Amino acid sequence: MPQARYRIFELSARAVMSCAVQEDGQYRFVLDRASTERCKSRTALHEQDSNALFFQIMCVLHGDSFDEPREDNLLTGLSDVIFYMDFSGIFDRSSLRDIQRLRQEKARDVFRPEGVYLDFGSGQHRYLAFERSGSMSRQAKLSFLREDVYHQVRRRIQMDMEIGDCQLSKLYAYNGLMLSGGVRVDGIGIDRPHRVVVIDNPTREAYNVPVITVEDDGSSGSTRRYHRVERREEITVTCFDGEGLISKEYAKVVDRAFCGEAIHTSFQIRLPYIKGMLHQVDFHDFLLNCGTETIVDLWGVVHPVREVDIILTKSMFKGCGWLKDSGMTWEDYWSVFRRCRHALYITNVSKEKPRTLTDLNYQFLNTASIREDEFRPRDLPDGWDHSPEEEGRNWLTKQTELAYYNFRANRAFRRDYFLQALECRSLFSRRRSREQLMAALLKKNPRLIAEPVYRNVLDGKAKQILKHYALGRLIVAGDNRYLSGDLLDLLAFLVENRIPDTKRQKNYYLAAMLDRFPSSSFYAPGAAYAHGDACTLLRNPHIARNEELQLSFFDAKEERKQMRRHYFGHLTDVVMVSADMLAAERLGGADYDGDMVKTIADPILNACVRRNYHLYQAYQKHRSLTNYENIPLLMIPSAEPLIRNANDWEARFETVRSTFSSRVGQICNAALNRSIIAYNENSDGEERRRCREETELLAILTGLEIDSAKSGIRPELDEYLNHRTVPRTPFLQYKRLVEQAETRRAWYEPTHAQRLKKFFEEIDWEAVDSNLERLPYLARQLERHTPAVKDRPAGDSELFSFARRPGWKEGLDRDILNRVAVLLKDYESCLSRIRACRAEFKQKRSRCDVERTLWSWGLEDSWYTDELYAQLSALPPERVSEILDALRQEKWQFLGEEAREQFLLAWLPEFQPLFDLFSDFRCGGYRVLGDLLCDIHEEHEAQARKQLSRPGDSPAFADMMGAYLQRQSSQGYREAVPAQCRKQLDQIVKPVTAVRYVVALGKRHLLWDLLLDALEPNILEVHHAE
Repeated sequence: MPQARYRIFELSARAVMSCAVQEDGQYRFVLDRASTERCKSRTALHEQDSNALFFQIMCVLHGDSFDEPREDNLLTGLSDVIFYMDFSGIFDRSSLRDIQRLRQEKARDVFRPEGVYLDFGSGQHRYLAFERSGSMSRQAKLSFLREDVYHQVRRRIQMDMEIGDCQLSKLYAYNGLMLSGGVRVDGIGIDRPHRVVVIDNPTREAYNVPVITVEDDGSSGSTRRYHRVERREEITVTCFDGEGLISKEYAKVVDRAFCGEAIHTSFQIRLPYIKGMLHQVDFHDFLLNCGTETIVDLWGVVHPVREVDIILTKSMFKGCGWLKDSGMTWEDYWSVFRRCRHALYITNVSKEKPRTLTDLNYQFLNTASIREDEFRPRDLPDGWDHSPEEEGRNWLTKQTELAYYNFRANRAFRRDYFLQALECRSLFSRRRSREQLMAALLKKNPRLIAEPVYRNVLDGKAKQILKHYALGRLIVAGDNRYLSGDLLDLLAFLVENRIPDTKRQKNYYLAAMLDRFPSSSFYAPGAAYAHGDACTLLRNPHIARNEELQLSFFDAKEERKQMRRHYFGHLTDVVMVSADMLAAERLGGADYDGDMVKTIADPILNACVRRNYHLYQAYQKHRSLTNYENIPLLMIPSAEPLIRNANDWEARFETVRSTFSSRVGQICNAALNRSIIAYNENSDGEERRRCREETELLAILTGLEIDSAKSGIRPELDEYLNHRTVPRTPFLQYKRLVEQAETRRAWYEPTHAQRLKKFFEEIDWEAVDSNLERLPYLARQLERHTPAVKDRPAGDSELFSFARRPGWKEGLDRDILNRVAVLLKDYESCLSRIRACRAEFKQKRSRCDVERTLWSWGLEDSWYTDELYAQLSALPPERVSEILDALRQEKWQFLGEEAREQFLLAWLPEFQPLFDLFSDFRCGGYRVLGDLLCDIHEEHEAQARKQLSRPGDSPAFADMMGAYLQRQSSQGYREAVPAQCRKQLDQIVKPVTAVRYVVALGKRHLLWDLLLDALEPNILEVHHAE
């Protein structure tokens, strides 16, 4: 479904801080239009998907009759109403340094009721700190809303509830749900009485469970030291945490409103203060067959089963407590819902077909006990001149190597990869897709496989597989599904606690109450992958071995469980687990609100995982893999919530600061460094034990760090992050190199290829005994020793029927040929200009040099290049040029200390706070001022060059550029410009005939963009054997 996008600007907090002015003991932020422009992030897209918050703001601005355009357009109506500010580098740094403490004090004052004053082009407005979504929180971003709409919008998103003292972190999280991207589904009558009900979550007790947890040192401060503890505990489990049900009939209504078809069975939803998963289950039929005709909700209200279409659990309704504290009812909630024109938002849905393959990652590989002969035997060839399938043995990397071989060297597979599109039909269009057209052409003439349009796709796939191989993303049998509790348990919970009167209902009731799959099993309806008796369940992130779980495969058909198949057989993107097994708790503290879990069916990996269980007898299906044989559960201790007033700006600031200074990434990295040693069977035994215990401890501390925003209590981590460190392993070194390849390097730094060459040469790979560590080397060898298919490029006469006639070019109309030539030249020029203008000034050329100098002075935490660039960017372009000329003429690099001071006073008097920085010539520091100004000068010149429309453009060129400028937001330039060029080409010559002219001009590579649908009549039919 087309979805609107909004122009939402993103500003750098560090740049905004540089514009602060101190008055009466506090910092004020009053930026004019030029200053606001300088603070915009250089790398952000400045676009956001439509969401519930944006819709509410538009209703406040334009009235409740506002309708969001269905067209896929970029809307600018909010560009001066709401913006995002990026606080990275502010709160995640130590405040021991004066400059960093000053920066944080400035950031604190941004949260004051006075707000910040900015001008986005419509005049200066006041903006107040507002909300952030979960993903924004992880990226240290916060939204700011214009003051004139602030209070109305807050009232609407808080559903008229009065929220005072509360757990502020939760309020931020639940208000932030309004910022989740999703498709608005209107006109489905969701607010009809009795349609949506809320029920309590049932709970279960697990007794005598082996756990690993932590205890603090008994101090009362906000930072506490923890130590590791092993013991047995009783654990209370909240069943169906984050999931509910949607009726069979209403699911079709919702799905048709969502995508025009009834093809999905699970929906991840958002409503005000409501989030989670809804699974399509015919609970009407089930409950009525069990003799239950009513459902009693959380507040004791009775609802007729036939009128209920959505059943939410209490854990899905995040505003339940606040609703009660505000003296409001469930009916009041829906009254405000209607008045404020809220709606259902769908953020994700089930896939249409189950998968047969999924991928592992390096974290999973690291924790499994995999022997070398299981991972990849050393006697196998480094690469493949024949299919790996011909090898009778199995090993863990086999499927990945097979996929690489197929895309790189298997001629039949390479052709069939495209031809499989002919078997697909689009649900939303009767026209053939681009993939289907390309498949039809290749079927007609297999020689087309050598054309760049086909070859680039195949080569790109092979390179992607190789990259994934090197980083541990191995292809294995399995699927990736939504985690769920046993939904038959949920249905049974809804049944009235009495035996029905009629015999039929009584039999149905008893069958339902007794139908449970074993707690040590999982149920994956419609699993398409081949599997054995057991599968391993894995979830990201995965740090310790304790977070892997193996369960028996429950086959409802084999077990003759007709009721389970009847009600849940269609949920082919769900994996159900028993609450008694603590499955969600073991999988990194997962819940059922949309968490995805990999079900791994690979027999080698499953055998490796099973070694970690303490089985006291031979494995038996559905019996052996219990809580007692399992690895101890990693349990995060709960902390008392921190209660603050929602209307206290300082409390809100403290909550945001705590979230934005999260060290979760650092903890995960520290844990991964240790886990590679901990789970390597060839490491020293004592070292393995120490690293394993520290890995488990850090996995728990990760959870405490996440929870610190709610509790206000943070773990002491210096011991693990700064003191007790371990060397970075070769695999993590390689991973870092791959990540660095995405960033721009300084001119004097080695290239990515040079770094990789040095990396591989410095390691004795024969001596590396860790499977994970060997992956980069194995991938490199696979590429080197798997010869690529070399398809001979075909001539025109081998591809096109018209080109087989002698002298065919002489028969073309010269006037048409010239006009087509001019149009194609304009077309290619238009694309070239767009590419040049789209290319961001990614990284200022000398930024790395400036950062290196700051580091050598020990000032990397005192000055940020963002701030320095933002301050100097206030200079007019002509003045920047004058200062650069003066630097050259005065020979700045040779000036003495007093002369430097005089120069700066003469040319940059308004920047006296920076004089000491610019005058420090240690470690090549004389270059800092010139580097900054040169980058700013280059940026000014680049902006002047980045004019899409220019005087002298031909009418055809201007027409194509206009199509690009007016394109829909989701439409790329490689779609908008070719479509407009095609319109002009059609005015010159008919499409089928135009193919000849394009080929005659030697531009047949353009056919795939401009004339794909007109190619088939021109293609020479060739049998595959030929």
